[in-house]
Amino acid sequence: MAKIAAAHLQETAQSPRPAGVVSAIRRLQFLVVQFFTILATVVGVYLAGYVGFQRNLEYGRLVKAQQKADLLMAVHEELKQNMVRLRKFNERLPADVGTGVTSSEWPHLRLFVWQAAGHSSSAFDMPPKLLNDIQAVYADVNELLNNAEARESFRSLTASNTFYRRQFKESFNAQMTFAETSILPALNNEISLSELLAKKYASRDTAR
Repeated sequence: MAKIAAAHLQETAQSPRPAGVVSAIRRLQFLVVQFFTILATVVGVYLAGYVGFQRNLEYGRLVKAQQKADLLMAVHEELKQNMVRLRKFNERLPADVGTGVTSSEWPHLRLFVWQAAGHSSSAFDMPPKLLNDIQAVYADVNELLNNAEARESFRSLTASNTFYRRQFKESFNAQMTFAETSILPALNNEISLSELLAKKYASRDTAR
C-alpha cells in the first residue's frame, strides 16, 4: 500500500513537467516569430528606402540631362543667330570700295543665354574644349567689333586703309567660319547625346 502511495505521489510530482515544456516551446516559438517579424520589417524598410533612393537618383539624372540638353540648345541657337547677324554685317563691310559704315551701324553680340549659362552648374557638364572655343570666339569677335581703328577705317574709306580693311574682314570671317563649321556641329552632337540620355532615364522611370 505504501508503494502505491509513493508511486502516486511520484506521478503527481512529475505531471506538471509536460505542461512546462509546452509553455517553454510556445515562448520560444513566440520569440522566433517576433525575431523574424522584426527582421522582415527591417529588411522591408531597407529595401523600400533603397528603391526610393534609386528612383530619386534616376530622377535627378533625368532632370540633369534635360537641363543640359535645354542649355545646349539655347546656347546653340544664340550662337547661330549671332553668326547670321554678323554674316549679314560682314557682307556690308567694304573691302575696297563702297559706302562707309557708321559706328551706330556696328552690331553688338547678344549674349543673354551665354552669360546666364555662366551662372548654371549645367554649363560645366559641357566638354571643356567646347566651352573654351565658344568663349574664345565671343571674346575675339567682340574685340573686333569694338576696335576703334576698325570702325574709323570702315567709316572713312581711303586707299591707305584698304589693306587693313581686307585683313579685318578676313579675321572677322575666320571667326564666323570656325563657329559655323566647328562649334555649332559640336553643340549639335552634344545636344543629341544629352537628349538620348534624357530619353533613357525617362524610359526607365516610366517602366517603373
